[in-house]
Amino acid sequence: MAAIGDIESVKRRLKFDYLKIKNDHASKSLDIYTQLLSHFCKQQLPVMEMIQEATALIQRQFRLRWCMIGLREADGYYRYLVMTGMRDDAWARQKTKQYQLSDFNVGSVNYKAGEISKLTRVYLEEENPLGKNDEGVVNRPALLRLKRKSDDEVLEADFIDTLILGPGDELLGWIEYSGTVTGKFPDALAIRYIEIASQVLAAALCSRSR
Repeated sequence: MAAIGDIESVKRRLKFDYLKIKNDHASKSLDIYTQLLSHFCKQQLPVMEMIQEATALIQRQFRLRWCMIGLREADGYYRYLVMTGMRDDAWARQKTKQYQLSDFNVGSVNYKAGEISKLTRVYLEEENPLGKNDEGVVNRPALLRLKRKSDDEVLEADFIDTLILGPGDELLGWIEYSGTVTGKFPDALAIRYIEIASQVLAAALCSRSR
C-alpha cells in the first residue's frame, strides 16, 4: 500500500499535469466547444447567439483576420449573417451577396476551390480574381493582386470555407475565414478544430428545426 505522502504526490502530479496542459495553445482551443455546448443547457437554445459567439471565438483563438458565418434562409439561398473582424463597409457589401447550393461544389462554375477535406475547401485569389465592382468586399483592397511569395502565404482575397452539414450531408450553412494576422494560412489543426465547431453548430441548427 502506498504511503500517505505518496498518495498526495500522485494527486499533486495529476493536478499539475492538468493545469499545464490546460494552458497549452492546442488545449485552450477546446474552450470553444465548452462555451458553445453550454448553450444547449439553456431552456431555449439561442442559435443566433451561438453563431455570433462562434465567429468571435474562432477568430480570436486562431488569430484570424476575420470570420463570417452564413446560413441557408427560407427562400433556399445562402447568405452571410454574422461576422467578426470585417470593416463595416466591406461587411455591408458582403451581406448583400447570396449563393445557391451549386456555388459550394468544388467544381462550381462560378467559384474555383481546392478541396482540403469533406467539409473544407480553399479559394485562392489567383483562381477567383475580384472584379472592380467586388473589390469593396475585402478589408484591404489596396493589397489585391500582389504576388504570392510562398505556398503558406495568404493573399488578400484568399479565404477558406468550412461547411455546416446536417443529416444526409444537407448544407445548412458555412463558416468562412481568412488567413491569420501573420499573413499565413491557418494550420491543419486549426482547420480541424473549426470543422468540429461546424458540427456543433449543425447540431444546434437541427435542434432549432425540430
